[in-house]
Amino acid sequence: MIQQFFSGLYELVLGRPIPANFTNDYREVVFPNTGLMLVLITLAIVVIYYYVLNRMMSTGLYKPSHWVMFLVINAVIAFIIPIMQVSGNDIETHSYTYMFAFVNVIYSLILFFVFSILLKKGSVQAWTTPMKWPNKK
Repeated sequence: MIQQFFSGLYELVLGRPIPANFTNDYREVVFPNTGLMLVLITLAIVVIYYYVLNRMMSTGLYKPSHWVMFLVINAVIAFIIPIMQVSGNDIETHSYTYMFAFVNVIYSLILFFVFSILLKKGSVQAWTTPMKWPNKK
């Protein structure tokens, strides 16, 4: 089920994997591993930002520029993961690989924003970052 979900999510934008002889490798290993790592790493970075740095440590990284810095760090990691997955599974690196990495970055930005909206209210200092909505205080 996870394989089908992530394969469908990536192929929706990218189309079938290229070169075609690696289609099963992408669908069975690369897409699911990349997708799971994307979700877990993005969630971890958001939790670190809101709950470790802005709650326990009281560092005051609550400005939108700080949030953008963590968003960019997450995006860089999201770009590297697919390339490592492809080369780690002995699949030839191709333009498809870099498009895959770019799509993963787009998904990471969306996921980071969604996790931020869902988790920011528990932060002591950054509950308004990146914006006050949905909080009405």
